[in-house]
Amino acid sequence: MSAPPAWRVADLIDANSGPFASAVQQGSPLQVLEPGLRNYGGRRVFWGQAATIKCINSNNLLAMAAREQGQGRVLVIDHGGSLSCAVLGDILATVFQRQGWEGIIVNGCIRDSEALASVDIGVKALASNPMKPGKGQPAGLRDVPVVVSGTIIQPGDWIYSDDDGILVSPTQLALPTAEELEATRQHYFELILGAAAENGGAAE
Repeated sequence: MSAPPAWRVADLIDANSGPFASAVQQGSPLQVLEPGLRNYGGRRVFWGQAATIKCINSNNLLAMAAREQGQGRVLVIDHGGSLSCAVLGDILATVFQRQGWEGIIVNGCIRDSEALASVDIGVKALASNPMKPGKGQPAGLRDVPVVVSGTIIQPGDWIYSDDDGILVSPTQLALPTAEELEATRQHYFELILGAAAENGGAAE
């Protein structure tokens, strides 16, 4: 499996939302999905441009998307938050990985969770469920706006995911190097220590 990058999602928020404030307070276009999605894939940090699927109790569109070259994209699947069946398992996830997809986000369930953990692709979902999806249901819609964990995700948005959560940006973000991250951390250390000195040794 590939080595994880030096940055984390929190670093991207710090770099693009201003110091000591939320994205909303800073007027940033960044969005963070509400907590609830769990890691299931072998890759814990993943990012890429979003392709979207909206479906209920069907993974026909997933199978079609898996035949495409992923080109580093992240597939976002809005299964309506339904926990009635899984739409993704380890075999389909392996095909996505081999086709060059970076990650898959499922507003619903996966299955084969133990095997899925060894596939070198990012996968996040609400839960696992061994039940297969039905084959007689409508396939759904492709490349449409979807809602996942309280956030509207448009096709073409940029997705950045790690253990802390998932960040959505309408534009691609610059990824800091390890040296830039260390310089930023040192700057914050100095700010905190300076505040502590001004307040008699206790930072507020």
